[in-house]
Amino acid sequence: MNSLVRKYKYEIMICIILIIGFFVRIYGISEHPNGLNVDEASIGYEAYSIMNYGIDRNGKTYPVFLEAWGSGQNALYAYLIMPFIKFFGLSTFSVRFPIAIIGCISLIVLYKLLKIIENKKMTLCVLFIFSISPWYIMKSRFGLESNILPDIILWSVYFFSKFLKYDKKENFYIGSAFLGIASYAYGISYFVIPVFFIMFIALLLKKRRIKLLEAVIGLGIIFVIALPIILMIFINSFNLNEIKIGFITIPRMQSNRYETLTLLSKGSILKTMISNFSESMKILLTGDDRLLSNAIFPYGIIYIFSIPLTIIGLFLSFKRKNEINIMMNIWFLTSILLTFIVEPNINRINVLWIQVIYYTAIGVYEIIENVKVLGYILVVMYLIAFISFENTYFKTDFTNNYTFYDGIESVIKYTNEIETEEIYFEYAFKEPYIYVLFYNKINPRYFNATVKYKNNIKSFDSVKSFGKYIFSLPKKLDNTKDVAYILKKKEEKNYNIDEDLWKKTYIDDFLVLEKKIKEDLHWKNYF
Repeated sequence: MNSLVRKYKYEIMICIILIIGFFVRIYGISEHPNGLNVDEASIGYEAYSIMNYGIDRNGKTYPVFLEAWGSGQNALYAYLIMPFIKFFGLSTFSVRFPIAIIGCISLIVLYKLLKIIENKKMTLCVLFIFSISPWYIMKSRFGLESNILPDIILWSVYFFSKFLKYDKKENFYIGSAFLGIASYAYGISYFVIPVFFIMFIALLLKKRRIKLLEAVIGLGIIFVIALPIILMIFINSFNLNEIKIGFITIPRMQSNRYETLTLLSKGSILKTMISNFSESMKILLTGDDRLLSNAIFPYGIIYIFSIPLTIIGLFLSFKRKNEINIMMNIWFLTSILLTFIVEPNINRINVLWIQVIYYTAIGVYEIIENVKVLGYILVVMYLIAFISFENTYFKTDFTNNYTFYDGIESVIKYTNEIETEEIYFEYAFKEPYIYVLFYNKINPRYFNATVKYKNNIKSFDSVKSFGKYIFSLPKKLDNTKDVAYILKKKEEKNYNIDEDLWKKTYIDDFLVLEKKIKEDLHWKNYF
């Protein structure tokens, strides 16, 4: 038995690391983070609407990019989660479980990639660091549609690495296809994909690994797959009308979100570039962007004490001259260029973090190989930090940061039982209307037919009402109409509530006010 364990100790350790990695990405995913994020509710409802009615909430048939809030939301994740919604129903679980599965698949892809480019010990070390990375765990438990972009690029890099290792052209074309698919994952891909691919192709042509025709074919594959999103960019950049290709819609947004987040909307370009880069480096060093949905301080992307190891790994990686390692460095350089043009937070520059973790792991491996005692101390430090992070993560109330909202489902389900003509919902958090659509599974055609916008403009924070739901509170409660009010408990003090006229129901952090029926008042007066 002992000889068998010694013989397969590497494989056993890989399996243990993968099991731990899978577990911390999937366990309790409906409850942690607690509550539901507004973007999760949006992408889930859009997927539900398109799957069941063939249109999104803005009436677009099978859009390549979701109009969503008016400024848009990436569509790829909506289509990926449809089978899960079909099987499990529309819920927090069905929105988050797919990204957890993607995170688990990426660990396997990473392992297979490392087997191509590294030795067994290095593979073990890198996989260990990736499996316990706070960023990689948190982003795999949060159904934010843009967070699948790093995974898809990783899968592309894996096939490019297979091509470089085994010289099979089909792997180059598959890698190109994944880059084309990545264009639907997140808006920053419009910059990342062409810059990365051009530099990679230049490397391949210089090394004579591919012919010009093969490079053109790879570029053609990306172009054909990404053509609908290219048309979307063209339409929205030049204020053209939306078009339909068969049942597919290439929509026109109310505003260009990818422009507002980049240099295209700024005044002084040089000043903005320096500011963006500076803020990105600050996020890298502190591991914090003040968004609890992205990171928990002080754990950061890959634990704060890792920065010196990241620098060591970065230096060693750029010393290596093999083609696969150069490709990995091209990915890093592309990500660094991105930090100059995007107003940063952790998810907006998410393509950078896989490389940061990779370089950190190289630094850890170098210490283990050259200073064994210090290497063992490092491993223990990472295990302690990982256990501490997990303990903190599962005890964190994510609603404190106003990025996730809890208790809304119970309130909405309760109000469904109220027979009333109108329900006033306090605008106490982002986009309460999307939660009503999500939890009540409203027909998008009904929403489109009854929705009213503030100033008749579809933009973020602009839905005034739909159906019987009105998303604002009056200054004074009206007991002459058949209405109900939903407000935060803390707002109760701002209203003079006559308990003879209003029934109070407290649900989590909310207060529901209903008119007391005449029979209730009659019996109260009788006694």
